[in-house]
Amino acid sequence: MSPRLAAALVSATALLSACSPSGTEKFKAEVLAADKAFCEASRKDGIQSAFLGVITPDGKLLGDTRYGADAVRDTFMQLPPTATLTWEPAFVDVSSSGDLGYTWGRYTLTLPSVTKGGPPSIRMGSYVTVWRRQPSGSWKVVLDGGTPDRVK
Repeated sequence: MSPRLAAALVSATALLSACSPSGTEKFKAEVLAADKAFCEASRKDGIQSAFLGVITPDGKLLGDTRYGADAVRDTFMQLPPTATLTWEPAFVDVSSSGDLGYTWGRYTLTLPSVTKGGPPSIRMGSYVTVWRRQPSGSWKVVLDGGTPDRVK
């Protein structure tokens, strides 16, 4: 192989590797996509259904003593079926091993009015979700919690 061709191949390889995301960046993109899909499922299918779809059996919702699906049912059973919970991730990071990640951002919980024709109750705050990579490559929730904004 000519030195010119070898140099061209080395340069092309270096350029291509610089264009592809590193493992960490790839995992960040996956966790961010999982978080956004989770929010979309909450909006479309309902809060409880969305959480049941992503929580691991050992997953924990802050503020509940149960785990997994039992924690989801216990936490969200008192919400009316027309309540909506949406959020927007502001940050994502993953471990260097690519098996744990987290997102945090802002959420909005909208509850229907308790009086006929009244305005809905809107509660906003911050959330954090910890994700664990599954053997299948998908990401599932192992810890989730939110803190409402303080009302002044």
